[in-house]
Amino acid sequence: MTPREAADLLRAARAERRTLPPFTDEHPELDEDWGYAVQALALDDRVAAGDPVVGAKLGLTSRAKQDRMGVDRPIVGFLTRSMLLEPEDVGDALARWAQPRIEPEIAFVTGRPIDRALDAHAAMASVAGVAVAAEILDSRWTGYRFRLPDVVADETSAAGVLVGAEPVAWPADLDLASVRCAVEVDGEVVHRATGAAILGDPWRALGLLSEHLERHGQSLPAGSLVLAGALTDAVPLRSGSRYRLSVEGLGTIAVEPTA
Repeated sequence: MTPREAADLLRAARAERRTLPPFTDEHPELDEDWGYAVQALALDDRVAAGDPVVGAKLGLTSRAKQDRMGVDRPIVGFLTRSMLLEPEDVGDALARWAQPRIEPEIAFVTGRPIDRALDAHAAMASVAGVAVAAEILDSRWTGYRFRLPDVVADETSAAGVLVGAEPVAWPADLDLASVRCAVEVDGEVVHRATGAAILGDPWRALGLLSEHLERHGQSLPAGSLVLAGALTDAVPLRSGSRYRLSVEGLGTIAVEPTA
């Protein structure tokens, strides 16, 4: 299976709201580089169709989630303008997703271009603001069963992004590794975590992204959005339920989708 064939199959499945068995079931020889080649083609297609890149995301940044999904390291994907949503948009958007889930994130807003590997100090200096965010996932793989090449090829399951209204200007008196996060569904807390759930410290995610960009000859301009990775497990996103995702010091995102 060529990357072009895979990108076309995934695009068609997404348009038809279908899920698929992982490509690696039939093609176990596929690897991470192949997955990123598929992802790059899909991103080129989106941009050519008038959907520009607005940022990037890290995925599978917690060891527990890596173990659960059967992968052994974080992954990188890109965000395009059509993925940016307001809470009131989510209900209408449900019609285009097959198996949506939502998860809490810490988002960085870059103040400088990123095109090379950054050490910890340079990573912090590249950020203009930090915000609470929520990522909506919609994997092409039935039941979210996949291997590393599959999820990378599927644009890391990215489907939508909501960002808190007012990013906190950086630097700020806030230890991102210690901030507390809670996820409520219909008024009940279903997940709690701290920022340390993201690689021990969310800043490490930005460093990993910068290394990925340098390795692949890619860049992000100033003003880009970077999702550091999920703080907790994702929860199914359903019409009629109420969701509150909060991060201490950064705010809360409330979503109540009605189809």
